Amino acid sequence: MKRTASQRIADALVILCGLLILCDLLLIVLSPALAYFRFQDPGSMTFDHLLETFRYDFDDGLGNLLAILLGSAWRTPEAAVLAGFLILVGVCAGGILVQGIRALTSVADGEPFSPKNPGCLRRAAVCCFVIAPGALGRTVFSLAVHGLSALLSYTALFIPLFTMAGLLCLVMAGLFRRAAELKAENDLTI
Repeated sequence: MKRTASQRIADALVILCGLLILCDLLLIVLSPALAYFRFQDPGSMTFDHLLETFRYDFDDGLGNLLAILLGSAWRTPEAAVLAGFLILVGVCAGGILVQGIRALTSVADGEPFSPKNPGCLRRAAVCCFVIAPGALGRTVFSLAVHGLSALLSYTALFIPLFTMAGLLCLVMAGLFRRAAELKAENDLTI
């Protein structure tokens, strides 16, 4: 049987979501280092400074990077809050992507109104609702440290964005649940 255009698109989206999960895992691991380098003196952060980490010996360079990942990034409150927030967002984004793959797989299989799709959308909503208070916490922390300029950051934008995304996922879960019920009733009628 020939696959429809929506099934082929769902196949492509499953592949893209898989690649995004790999990128997400890499970013979760590197989040402490990103937070560490974010709060360094900009004058000292040159390409030569980054190469200095790996210059003497590759093993020592990896050891220095591991020291940054495990220890140095958590020394200042700003870097620790940023690293914690990035890890939280990375884990929740991974959860959203996994639920997206599950829902897209049913679409690719030709069953868009599968009874499992509402559950996938509800779990994605929970992930969105975890990101929103995490962003609120980081924004409140930034307000205390940096003042009102924190309201102009991407983190402040995450609060309404992920709250609305969670609500949208819940609405879509309700719609898909009702559609699955109607499909099941329709399949029983002759």
